[in-house]
Amino acid sequence: MEGEGVRRRGKQPKVEEKEVVETKKVHRSVGWLKAALTSTFLTFCAIPLILMLIPTPIKPEYIRLPQRPEWTDTLRPNKHLQKAKKLFYDKIQGPESLVVDGDYLYTGTADGKIMEIYKGELRVLTRLGQEPCGRFEDEPTCGRPLGMRMDKDGYLIVADAYLGLFKVNVATGDKTVLWPSSEPINGRRPNFMNDLDIGPDGTIYVSDSSTKWDRRHNRYCFFEGESSGRLFSYNPTTNTTKELVTGIPFANGVTLTRDKSAILLTSTTKAAVYRYNLDGPNKGKLEDFNNNLPGIPDNIRRSAKGGYWVGLAGVRKPEFSLIDLSAANPWIRGIVTKIFSQEMIMKMVPSYGLVVELNEYGHIVRTLHDPSGKVIPSVSEVEDTGTVLYLGSYNLPFLSKLYAVDILDVA
Repeated sequence: MEGEGVRRRGKQPKVEEKEVVETKKVHRSVGWLKAALTSTFLTFCAIPLILMLIPTPIKPEYIRLPQRPEWTDTLRPNKHLQKAKKLFYDKIQGPESLVVDGDYLYTGTADGKIMEIYKGELRVLTRLGQEPCGRFEDEPTCGRPLGMRMDKDGYLIVADAYLGLFKVNVATGDKTVLWPSSEPINGRRPNFMNDLDIGPDGTIYVSDSSTKWDRRHNRYCFFEGESSGRLFSYNPTTNTTKELVTGIPFANGVTLTRDKSAILLTSTTKAAVYRYNLDGPNKGKLEDFNNNLPGIPDNIRRSAKGGYWVGLAGVRKPEFSLIDLSAANPWIRGIVTKIFSQEMIMKMVPSYGLVVELNEYGHIVRTLHDPSGKVIPSVSEVEDTGTVLYLGSYNLPFLSKLYAVDILDVA
C-alpha cells in the first residue's frame, strides 16, 4: 500500500508539467493571433498611404456619360460576328484600318508595315518608319499606320500615329510625307494622328486623338479623359493645314457624310459620334450625331445600305459597365493606373465583340454581336463592300471576313 502511494505521488509532477506546456501553447497561439491581427490591421492602414505615395501617371477628369442604352430592339444581342472567318492568323498584327480597291485590300500593322493583300496573297507594300520595330520604345521611330483611304488618283493616303500624313504609291511602294508630325498645327504638334477621310476637292480631314498622349499611351489618354483631341484639314494644293475643331476627348474615327456636307467624328472617351458641319447654316459647328453608343467607338465607315458602321473597342453592358462607373468616379481610374500597367488594364477589359450601324440621323438600325468574344472580341473598323464585311482590329493577330448573306436576318 505504501509503495503504491509513493508511485501515485511520483506521477503527479508529470501531470502538472503537461498542463504547463499546454498553457504555454495557448499563450503562444494567442500571441500569434494578436500578431497576425495587428499585422493585417497595419497592412490595411498602410495601403492608402502607399497608394498616396505612388505617383499617378494621369490626371483623371470627371467624364459625363448619359445613362447607357438598354440592349433591346436593334441592340438585342445576337451571334452574327461569330460567323466571321479569321484571315492570316498570326501573320498580320493589328490591322487597324482597311481599304478595299477592287481585288486589292490594304491595311497597316502594329509593326509599322503597310500590307497589300491580293487574291489571298499577303505582302509588304512599304514601311513608313525605320526598323527596329516590335518593342514599346520602338514605336515612335518605327511608326504605326492607322487610318487610311484611297484618293481619286489611286494613291493610298495614310495617317501614321507618330510620323504624320503620307501618300503611298500602291504600284511601287514609294511614299511621300504630306505633313510630318514635327510640324505644329495651330501652335500644337499632332501627337496622335489617327483616322482620315478625303473630300471631293481633295481636302484631307484628319483626327488628332491627343496632343498630350501618343499612341503607346492610348489607355492613359482614355482613362484620363483629357480633351485635347481635334479635327484638322490638310490642303494638298497649298500644303497647308487648318484646325477645324478642338476639345474632343480621344478624337478617333473620321468619315464624310454621304452628301459631303459634314464630317462624322467619333470620341472614344465620350462613347459618342459628333457631326462637324462643312456646309449649310451650321457651317463650322459641332453637333451631336449619337451621344450614347453601347460602347467606346473606334473608326466609322459608310455602310453599303446607306448608313455608317462603327466599330467598338469595348462595350457598355446595361447590367454593369466599368466604363460608366469609372467615368463618374475619376479616383477609380487614378488607382487603376497606379497599380496596373497598360497591358494589364487591357486584360481586364471584358471580351465582347460588337459593331453598330447608324442611319443618316445617328440612330442605331442594326448591330452585330459576339457575346463570347471568342471569335471577335473587339472591332476597330468595318469595311463594307456590299457582299463582304472586312473587320479590322487594333491589336488582334488577324483580320476577319463576314459575308453579308450571313447577316440578312438582322432587323
